[in-house]
Amino acid sequence: MLLSSRRHFKHEADVDRSRMVVLTELTLNDLSADGQIDERDFLHRADVICSLGQTVLVSNYFEYYRLVDYLSRITRGKKIGLVLGIYALQKIFEEKTYQDLKGGILESFSSLFGTNVKLYIYPALRNGLANQLFTLADFEKELPANLQALFRYLMDNNKLEDIRDANISNLHIISDNVLTMIRKGEPGWEQFVPTKVSEAIKLNGYFDFPLQGKQSKEVTA
Repeated sequence: MLLSSRRHFKHEADVDRSRMVVLTELTLNDLSADGQIDERDFLHRADVICSLGQTVLVSNYFEYYRLVDYLSRITRGKKIGLVLGIYALQKIFEEKTYQDLKGGILESFSSLFGTNVKLYIYPALRNGLANQLFTLADFEKELPANLQALFRYLMDNNKLEDIRDANISNLHIISDNVLTMIRKGEPGWEQFVPTKVSEAIKLNGYFDFPLQGKQSKEVTA
């Protein structure tokens, strides 16, 4: 996902390839259970991402437009590319998400789709079917009528782009299922993650992976 989106981003005319910075965001909102943050699980995820050589940005921005506001203050007009799955885009287009904003969805989009921002959308399998992709074209067809013109405006102004060279063979992998396999010590989960990730999990006992005669490595904040 990161590699393919990076290829798209670096070919933008207003991107300085020599100064590109890639960040992987972990938001506290995604890792909360019953309103509580599982700090141990959170830190394990951060360590696993770091094992791939990625830089992790930990945030408490529960909405993408707030994240973009923060990044825009740092980048000072430089190009920002956000990579997300197409089901995350569905959440962005849900008007109820912005009930607390006076300007509603339009207020949020003024930040999210600023002059220097573009979203790169990773496809998904259609209802779990192995040979049907869910892309931006399909997304547009399912939008409520009152949002279709807004979506078309973003497409026409190069604010949204399909990642067309996505690794389709990995789209069937469901992270929650892999996590359950790891915690139970079930065989075969290694085929669903990068080699460096499986090595880090086994070495440190991340995500309650059973260690033979060893204590899992604890990380404290």
